[in-house]
Amino acid sequence: MTIPIVVKELYTIICQGDSSNELGGRLTLLPNVDEILNSLYEIDGEHISLLMLASLYGHDNVVRIILSQSTNVENLVELTGRVYDAYQSPISSATALWCACNEGHYALARTLIEIGKASVDHGPRNPLLIDAVINNRLDTIQFLVENNYVDIDRTQQNDHRKYNSLMLSACDGQTEIVTYLLEKGAKIDQQTPITYETALGCAAIGGHLDIVKLLYSAGASTNLRNHIDETPLILALKSDRLHITEYLIDITINELSVEELELIASSMILSTEYNISMNQAQRTSMINLIRQIFQITKERNYPESVMVPIKAYNHQQECQTIEEFDQIQNDPDRLYIEALLIRERILMSKKDKELCAPLLERGEEFLNQGDFESCLHLWEHTFHLYENMGYETSLDRFVWVFCKMLIANVPIPPQLFIQICRLTFEPSEQDNNLPTLRNALYLVAIAAKILEQPNFPNLPATQLILTHGLRWINIDAVDTLGGNTSLHIVSQSEKLDALSIVELLINAGAHLDCLNRYNKTPFDYAKTIEMQTLLQKQQTPSLLKCLCARHIVTQQLQYESIWPAETRLNTFIYLHGCIAEDIRFIGEHP
Repeated sequence: MTIPIVVKELYTIICQGDSSNELGGRLTLLPNVDEILNSLYEIDGEHISLLMLASLYGHDNVVRIILSQSTNVENLVELTGRVYDAYQSPISSATALWCACNEGHYALARTLIEIGKASVDHGPRNPLLIDAVINNRLDTIQFLVENNYVDIDRTQQNDHRKYNSLMLSACDGQTEIVTYLLEKGAKIDQQTPITYETALGCAAIGGHLDIVKLLYSAGASTNLRNHIDETPLILALKSDRLHITEYLIDITINELSVEELELIASSMILSTEYNISMNQAQRTSMINLIRQIFQITKERNYPESVMVPIKAYNHQQECQTIEEFDQIQNDPDRLYIEALLIRERILMSKKDKELCAPLLERGEEFLNQGDFESCLHLWEHTFHLYENMGYETSLDRFVWVFCKMLIANVPIPPQLFIQICRLTFEPSEQDNNLPTLRNALYLVAIAAKILEQPNFPNLPATQLILTHGLRWINIDAVDTLGGNTSLHIVSQSEKLDALSIVELLINAGAHLDCLNRYNKTPFDYAKTIEMQTLLQKQQTPSLLKCLCARHIVTQQLQYESIWPAETRLNTFIYLHGCIAEDIRFIGEHP
């Protein structure tokens, strides 16, 4: 807005500190004095009131005159404008009191508070005490505290964290401010209202060892937990503040349970900092902690608890002695598995979702290395962990891996693919929502790609069909031309996979002595000695039911009228010689 001439004149008088004692008289003569005092004017890029102007220049006498001329002092002192701080950064919502404190005019600030009743809780974003901590203004903090204008403990940030001055200064590493607040009696173990954070926890997260030591020396508790049951030690671990972790372990080791120590040790192993840049001192610290754990478990006679070896963990088992640990301590991959085993043993019973985070990260590492099978095995195990803990599951990750394998032209092992497909039948995947149905459709599409095989007989395709579709197929189905079963066809092949396919078919229940239209068994078509040996070995001795079926056909016994035509028994007899006699095939299943 355009500044009236009278305001420009008042501006000059105020900047000069009313050296001629004319301000009071000029204001008294103005008919619209409240309008002028409660307006903001753009001066040198700032939007300020006359009271804010006086506060910036530090003229206490001028402030007193302005306050005395206003009929609405409460509104006047809380009027906010925009000014520049010492770094020439614009500050919005600044009051006259903030301007005075920012410039260090504390006598004037006292006038605004005691005469003008200015609120110390009305800062640009936070109460003035919090704002002073953020800006590392110990002088302002001292002014507010020593004049009893603020409550150190109860004054909090306005944002969701609700830190008080001690927590905030501990978080930001402001040792001098922390020391002062402790000297002034700040409650060292006060916690935030929702998340229950403490100053010690804040310092641990921030990695400020000197403040952690200062707080602990002043009596801060290392056992207070936040809303998700984390102590300052756990917070330091999760933040990769290993120097803080080592210090807190040293001072609390006698207070910690074995499980807490084990989780700390496993977190050290999993820590990114340890994996990438573990120096000798850090490594020694981790090894010493694990040795202490073994010693404590031995002294307290803790029972051994060993998981059944599984593929996801490369069939490894948790170390039970320090000697076993010594054998793996220089193997990063084996150490990582050790940490995962420890965490699963402890966190599974607590249904702690954090158990799964390193497993998912490890799977992504396998994926980036092109080790798709290890990734799938690990994530399949993770899927079951989520389900057993009662959390929501998803097949999105598996679909993603299979797609990456197809793009990279990496063969998808049929057996492993079927294992993943079976997850669609798990209870946690039975909601007929869009993501579940979408993933099932994706898996069907991927299965179609796997079955697109140019060469037959094909072992992967056979594995896939027998593993996932046996309930729906007739293993002894015959073709219409020669009456051949699958065994008849594959036994003629000389390919390397042919023997494995025959074994799969036999294990799935295929009959070796079925006779085709030419009265031949699969053995009669075998072209290699290996195939003949396999078939001969499998069909010796002959089954009694097969001998009986052949006898019925050979003797041409009239069995059709004895049993209903659509029976498995009729089909079974048919496969043992009726095709050669050109008898009509009855029934669909053996």
